[in-house]
Amino acid sequence: MLSHNIKPPSSSSRTSEVYKVLRQDILSGRLSPAAKLLIDEVSQRYGVTSTPIREALTQLVTEGFVQKIDQKGFFVAQVSRRELIELTNTRCWVESIALREALANRTPQWEEQLILAGHRLSRTNRSADPDVFQEDASWEDTHKQFHMALIAACPSRWMLEFCALMTDHAARYRYLSMSLAYPARDVTNEHKALTDAAIDGPPVRAIEMLMEHYRTTADIIVGSNLDLPD
Repeated sequence: MLSHNIKPPSSSSRTSEVYKVLRQDILSGRLSPAAKLLIDEVSQRYGVTSTPIREALTQLVTEGFVQKIDQKGFFVAQVSRRELIELTNTRCWVESIALREALANRTPQWEEQLILAGHRLSRTNRSADPDVFQEDASWEDTHKQFHMALIAACPSRWMLEFCALMTDHAARYRYLSMSLAYPARDVTNEHKALTDAAIDGPPVRAIEMLMEHYRTTADIIVGSNLDLPD
């Protein structure tokens, strides 16, 4: 069993580190959907005691990545076609508002950061192998930074935090399907066109493009032969 051997010096930092690594293992699919998370086994996997494991799992329950069932314990949250559609619809509803507000409150600094984030994303490989998908963790981080930069001028901290959480849930579906769907589209040009629309085009066009971007992702995942329960 893979062990990350996490040994930070303090209890709070240990919990934080366990949380980050456990969360990433769920997002990337290294911990499979619906897998039972036995405290002793998880403690052995990450090389820490049960206390930070329980604290990290409790935090992940609040974010929807882990499910706690009475009398049964903790499980990696399940994925489903229905949830993916619901997630995609909710992202479109919420981020259309966030992007509209961001564009209404744009600043030169926002524009500079968006261009920089787009450039970084264009220079980051989607896969470590151009022919067969091999996870490149830096792409997901850079991709999230781009999408958050797009709406960063939105004046609602609550909305931005919710958008960030939905972005991570969507990333989980991409990780699970990517080996089946890669390469299915030219995301570099999509992100470039989205940047141009946000900076130069009317807001309604940028919003339409962002919604299309998210719905295309969901369609590709559904069509990727990923075994998604209904």
